[in-house]
Amino acid sequence: MGRSGSTTYTIACLAMGVVFLAGCNSQKQPVAPTAPSASQGTAPVTGPLPSNVLVRIGSWTLTVDDFNDRLNLLKQQLPDFKGDDANAKNAVLEELVRQQLLVKDAQDSDIGNTKEIKDAIEDFRRTLLVQELASRMTKDVAATEDDARAYYDANKDRFATPVTWTVSQIVALDEITAKNILVQVLQGGDFAQIAQAQSKAANASDGGKLKPFITGKAPFEAMQTAIANLDEGGISGVFKGPEGFYIVKVDSKAGGTTKAFIDVKKDLIYGLTMQKQQAVILNRLKELAQKNKPEYNKDLIEQVLGKAQ
Repeated sequence: MGRSGSTTYTIACLAMGVVFLAGCNSQKQPVAPTAPSASQGTAPVTGPLPSNVLVRIGSWTLTVDDFNDRLNLLKQQLPDFKGDDANAKNAVLEELVRQQLLVKDAQDSDIGNTKEIKDAIEDFRRTLLVQELASRMTKDVAATEDDARAYYDANKDRFATPVTWTVSQIVALDEITAKNILVQVLQGGDFAQIAQAQSKAANASDGGKLKPFITGKAPFEAMQTAIANLDEGGISGVFKGPEGFYIVKVDSKAGGTTKAFIDVKKDLIYGLTMQKQQAVILNRLKELAQKNKPEYNKDLIEQVLGKAQ
């Protein structure tokens, strides 16, 4: 078997080794953390290699099907991996052999009998069982385009870009003064000049201009309420705020457009599918809890975990 000198193949194989040792990929069910074996016994196997076996180390064998499964897994993890390239496949085979040599050495040294390894294997087994059960329970559960459309139509406000407001303020210390200033503004007075001359706010010298903010993020709630129905150039009435009595002008407002359904359909279908699948699992958990009735030692739980609020 030839040895590749390509850095690309070396990196790919190192990544592959991590994938195999981790024992799972992002989309599929977990794969066993050791390389596949037709035989898991410890006694060496002798005699000619079976026709479908690529390599044998002791009792461990790697079949053609096993190898192809590993290649497919690697392609999922590394989309740029050239699975049809002979050098790349040779590098993968070498990595699997290296891995098994280390596994065999670990097994021969009795590492597999340590509590840490046994616990890890049991945790992995439990994870596999739960994931496989969840996969079977939800394999036919999926949201449709109609589901997505119904959700979109009922929640269009969630798909709107927030409105960005730019406003100016005038602050008076009492309501009568504020109302007199409002009359001046409504009679055509320049808002910025009146703010510079009469506002008691710290930003009076800037014509009362505030930093832009999005809907719901006004300096205080009463201001957001006062401008809610105003268009650009609109002037609010007098309202009370933290520094006195306010008058606000909307200098500009931008945004507020709603994303088209086609732009959010894919994400909606995915999210709604996750919700439906979660509901199936949660309902099953309720049934199982009724059937098996877990027994809790409440006093000991509080002692070990602390009292929940």
